[in-house]
Amino acid sequence: MLSEKQFEKYEKLIYEQLGISYRQAKREMLQSKLNKLLRRAGITCYDEYYNLLLNKSNNKLWDSFVDEITIHKTDFFREENHFEYIKNNLDSIFQNNPRIIKNNEIKVWSSACSTGEEPYTIAMVLKECLPESINIKILGTDISNKVVSHAQKGAYDLSELTVFNSYQIHQYFDKIEGKYIVKPLIKELITLRTFNLMQNFPFKSNFDIIFSRNVMIYFNNSTQEELIIKYYNALTSGGLLFIGHSESLTQKQYKLKYIHPTIYMRTV
Repeated sequence: MLSEKQFEKYEKLIYEQLGISYRQAKREMLQSKLNKLLRRAGITCYDEYYNLLLNKSNNKLWDSFVDEITIHKTDFFREENHFEYIKNNLDSIFQNNPRIIKNNEIKVWSSACSTGEEPYTIAMVLKECLPESINIKILGTDISNKVVSHAQKGAYDLSELTVFNSYQIHQYFDKIEGKYIVKPLIKELITLRTFNLMQNFPFKSNFDIIFSRNVMIYFNNSTQEELIIKYYNALTSGGLLFIGHSESLTQKQYKLKYIHPTIYMRTV
């Protein structure tokens, strides 16, 4: 049984390193996840496992911990209204953010890309609706090495492609040994990397669009506000921030302009 003292130690570690807030209500969930991790590592003591995590000399152990603690729920075209907004509002997007046309380039960040469905969806949408002259650059990041590796492969089962009709599957995927692999014309638009949102953002230039959907629900209010400020600073003037339908910026300090439910813009 995970003691109160042990729970508090893990709670602090997870919050400080990952920004995720595990409260008492999630204590049983955390214990269940830890039990699975301990069995996998051949360890019987919560304190021993904690000390090994704190040491961080065993990267595989830490990566396994991060993979289990974080959530990786995603789908192609999840919360589809965001993609419909982009397709139906290109004129206003270009007007508010003239650098896209000026530089013939659009930079998009999928900040919690999980197994890749979101950045691949973004690439498909932009490929279809943008003028061919505009160079599409998409960055997909996630804290989990495991899901980023999955995303880089771009290999999915047919059961994961239910939102696509047969023509779209043929257009965007190659069937190889029973798997559906994202075609190179989409893959080449995307760079996928491991990144922790709690770190300082290292980007040399700002983004035109940032997707941060169903990420902040796992953070407490102060961490959410800190992240919103960092997103604001990472957006160009006229750039858009998309958040999840289960999230809200209400009662938070932010400089972004409300455009549409779950869609915000940097205006200066």
